[in-house]
Amino acid sequence: MARYRALYALLWIGSAVFALSYESKLTFVLFAGVTVLPVLSLVFMVLSGLLLSLEVLPDMNYVGKLQDFGVKVKVVNRFVIPVSPMMIIGTFHDRAGSVIEGRRLVLSIAPLRKSEYVFDGCIQCRGEYVLGIEHAEIFDLLRIFRFRLRKTPMCRIVVMPRRIMLDETTALCTDDYDSSITKISFMESGSFASVRQYKDGDLMKNVHWKLSAKHDELIVRQSEQNLGSSAVIITDLHSVSEMEEVDLRAADAAVETALALTRKIISDGRTAVNIYRTGDARPDVFSAAKPEDYEQLLAVYSVIPVTEAGAGAEALAANAAEYLTGSEPVFIITTELDGDNLAAVQNAIGKSCGGMRVYLTGARPDAALLARAQASKNTSVWQIDPEDISLSLRNSMDHAL
Repeated sequence: MARYRALYALLWIGSAVFALSYESKLTFVLFAGVTVLPVLSLVFMVLSGLLLSLEVLPDMNYVGKLQDFGVKVKVVNRFVIPVSPMMIIGTFHDRAGSVIEGRRLVLSIAPLRKSEYVFDGCIQCRGEYVLGIEHAEIFDLLRIFRFRLRKTPMCRIVVMPRRIMLDETTALCTDDYDSSITKISFMESGSFASVRQYKDGDLMKNVHWKLSAKHDELIVRQSEQNLGSSAVIITDLHSVSEMEEVDLRAADAAVETALALTRKIISDGRTAVNIYRTGDARPDVFSAAKPEDYEQLLAVYSVIPVTEAGAGAEALAANAAEYLTGSEPVFIITTELDGDNLAAVQNAIGKSCGGMRVYLTGARPDAALLARAQASKNTSVWQIDPEDISLSLRNSMDHAL
């Protein structure tokens, strides 16, 4: 633009000198025309900008990882002169699966016409993305002025994790949990739905003393909240690298592992209690018992963020104790875990679980972690291959808890 302004300045000076050198009506008209032309060009540019509209129209708002979709940029010129040129700067995806900021698009729109451009591609990591126009401006016909459009539309795209299905012939939960519940129901105030025999680690406040005296053994109240929990899945997505792409891939693998386990547990007729962190880094609990719950959890896990390095799975494990009665398996899915953190997880859960599997998606297990798992006897550690999560899980399920 500076070059065009310099050229216009030279033109104006030349016409002024020409008009002074040759005092005639023709030279004066030439000088007046050169002087007035930028003003007219500015007025037309402002009118064009006020009558110009922008739209960002995605093919769909919810897409799967690496699923092709398009985002259409639509520009409508409602003025009687052409808009040329117009520059749009925004954030859009490409066919390689990347989301690129600062992509430029230069358009020319004829009078009373519209122009459309479609960005096609996919996104390789799950999450919520804001795509669209960040900056848009038009220039006058002389390229010496610019007009910035105030309305720059954007759209939100939610990229969902992959749906991974596990082998239906292998069960994740044993029948020990079902057999441990005493089939006795009570017509009381609804404080509990059933009872079972006492197990190590149960709170004494949950003991039903009157019934224990009758059966000559300790009987524990079984609340409705805990009655159907056949497994607990703790999903931790904390940062393990200074590279954002590495963190996103590790988090995606953790989310897809948790969803695959949840889907498998539901298909076996059981309930999976999922514990994870929300967008504000607070723990949250979601119990999934039917396909509708899985779909809802899929939507939740599409947008939960990667948290900063710090408190990991051990901080979430404290929320698991109330959902365990002694025989349910616990699945710890995390991007990274060391021996000390595993010890903290085990201390938080205590002896109230039937066994523990630790799945790492962002780092390899170190010697201290493996030694701690072997010492506990009921804990195993597994490495998840992000490229073949199904195979990694099948290999772990071949070994009983």
